[in-house]
Amino acid sequence: MGRGWVLGAFAVLLAASSLSAQRPTELVDRAVEAYDDLDLGTAAGLIRRALAAQGSDTLSTEYQLRALSYLGATEFFRDNRDSAMSAFRQIVVLDPRFQIDDLVFPPDLTSVFALVRRDTKIVQAAAPPVRSIRAGTGRYTAQLFASSYHEILATLAFADGRPLRVLYSGLIGDSLEIYWDGLDSQQIAVAAGRYFLTIESTGREGTVVRQLRVPLDVSTSFIDTMPWPAPPADSLFLPEGTSGGPALESLLAGVVGGIAVALLPSAVASDADLSAGRFVVGGAMSVAGVIGFFKQRGGQPIPANITANDAVRREWQNQRNDVARENAALLAEVDLEIRAGRPVAVDVGEQ
Repeated sequence: MGRGWVLGAFAVLLAASSLSAQRPTELVDRAVEAYDDLDLGTAAGLIRRALAAQGSDTLSTEYQLRALSYLGATEFFRDNRDSAMSAFRQIVVLDPRFQIDDLVFPPDLTSVFALVRRDTKIVQAAAPPVRSIRAGTGRYTAQLFASSYHEILATLAFADGRPLRVLYSGLIGDSLEIYWDGLDSQQIAVAAGRYFLTIESTGREGTVVRQLRVPLDVSTSFIDTMPWPAPPADSLFLPEGTSGGPALESLLAGVVGGIAVALLPSAVASDADLSAGRFVVGGAMSVAGVIGFFKQRGGQPIPANITANDAVRREWQNQRNDVARENAALLAEVDLEIRAGRPVAVDVGEQ
């Protein structure tokens, strides 16, 4: 008898060890078999163990939905209606579009699930994991799927929860598409950082019952500006006045001529008469040379050349103004790279 007890205990431990070694997906498959055999208690226990798995053994979304469907069914037929509705509510939160298979489960069960789905107000979002847009002209689009017809508010918010811009406010049926152009409520491109696409679902009493938050990490880049135009080359400018060379020649000729008239006779003949007339004539010639110098010293302006040079300068200034306007427009344009994280649903009452 002692030996039989030992063997029995060993068999139980072996079975328990075998059960614990099974992967969560295998536990779900075994639970379905137990459900089909009407072993509802065993089915419920296996499913709860599978759903409790952590880390790399966590069930995929597909398997979670399957497990919760059978968990709700087992609890429903065990007359645990609250537990059944809790399992169905987890399904709706996980995937608002999911439907219980009416070929597998009877109508009285699917009707309970439909009731839970109707009363559980939640939205699921499908957002591009990575998208680059031009702020103001591009679109970052997200598809929303609702569990049932209800009121929602979709906003872009800072990481601390402060609202940045309302994207949509109104009713949602089965699905809805919303978009963001990368601008805030002031129509200014947002800075780099983390933001949240937040969708609030409103219940029958008009209060927010649930939020869906999609983290968005935004990086920015600016467009290169245009270089300034080079100033016009000196070769493009025409002389704006005549040359000053003849002025110096006039001065030298007048001065030299005046001295010659006044002094040359005395130098040739020592007894020559130094009459006042020669000094008057010499002085007049010198004065005439000086007047000619000042009259021709700077050269005469050339109006046509001045006009042509002004046109060259204006053209260059216009080019600078055009580049300044173009660069201002380029600096106002920002390219955004948006990376979406995993959406998280939050019951507002649990925050």
